[in-house]
Amino acid sequence: MTKLYMTKLIMLFAFIFGLIPKATIAQTVDTLINVSGGYQLHFKIIKGKSAPILFESGFGNGGDVWDNITKPIALATGATIITYDRLSNVVNRQQYEIGIENETIALEEALQKLGFSNKNLMIVAHSLGGMYSSYYTSRHSNEVKAAVFIDDANICSLTSHFNLVKLTHKDTIENYLASVMNSVQKNQMPKNIPLVDIVADTHYDDNGNPDTVWLSCHKNFVAQSINRTFLLAYNVGHYVFTENPPLVINTIIMQYANYLEPNRKTSIFEKSLALTTEMFNENKKNEVKCGQSENDLITWGYSLLEKKDTAKAIEIFKLNVLLNPNGWNNYDSLGEAYLKAGNKDLAVKNYKKSLELNPKNDSAIKFLESVK
Repeated sequence: MTKLYMTKLIMLFAFIFGLIPKATIAQTVDTLINVSGGYQLHFKIIKGKSAPILFESGFGNGGDVWDNITKPIALATGATIITYDRLSNVVNRQQYEIGIENETIALEEALQKLGFSNKNLMIVAHSLGGMYSSYYTSRHSNEVKAAVFIDDANICSLTSHFNLVKLTHKDTIENYLASVMNSVQKNQMPKNIPLVDIVADTHYDDNGNPDTVWLSCHKNFVAQSINRTFLLAYNVGHYVFTENPPLVINTIIMQYANYLEPNRKTSIFEKSLALTTEMFNENKKNEVKCGQSENDLITWGYSLLEKKDTAKAIEIFKLNVLLNPNGWNNYDSLGEAYLKAGNKDLAVKNYKKSLELNPKNDSAIKFLESVK
């Protein structure tokens, strides 16, 4: 973790506590839960008052891989955050024959003991964790209300891998992955679950060449349902949430607000704006801009407003604020878009910020006077 990132993280917490005086760090529970077979699952839980978010890590990773993003998400959403070490990460690696079915049953048993069974929740998954989350959701489609997959391995990409590698023999890991894939093939991610699929744009095959198959597999997965959204993460590798935390954090918060806490959208979105602004890594700015200047984004946003596509315009203006937080006109544009969307609270907030940066901004002055 870089010094710059640590500094921004400290600034983030100072900002949040200054913005919300009553906010406190939620209690974190580190516990072992006994499950069938004589095993124990290790859980780390940040207790919240809202519906839980279950994080599913990738192959070979434990729950601690999520530590750099869970606390900000908990602060913004008020959700209970659940991370854990999957059973195949706990037992000896030669015991992969446990199988995804038994691993899922162990998770279900532990969640029941923790008091989280039969409750609405959201799932966040990385890499092979996407396969486990798909399988789990197929068994709990009434409880899982939304999902965010982060550069996950899906049926298409795993099938491609087996076809391309052409190993002369099947080792333990290959058998394990094949078993996981076969199980998920029969129990796929339900198409009615709102899902954002974040995909890294940097992938290479075993020969060091750009892996276009991975990207096309994800595009095909998203195309299977109108409830799925494709989000390409630029200039990052497989661990997107480590290399670009603000992108992942903001996506999770937005998805959570939209589908698990719609009545608290305004409050959650305001906190999300603060989080992403404070956490955004300066080193990523030029990478995320993708060649779009500040004025280009403003022009793009207003062209969407003219087409009555207010929701997309808001996202473009939000991106401009994120990339250029000192531009008064960016907040002015975002305030105007929120006003057109009927969200007066966020319109006021952004017009005030615009006026703070430019006390001579006539449009902000006129709007805020009309509100008074």
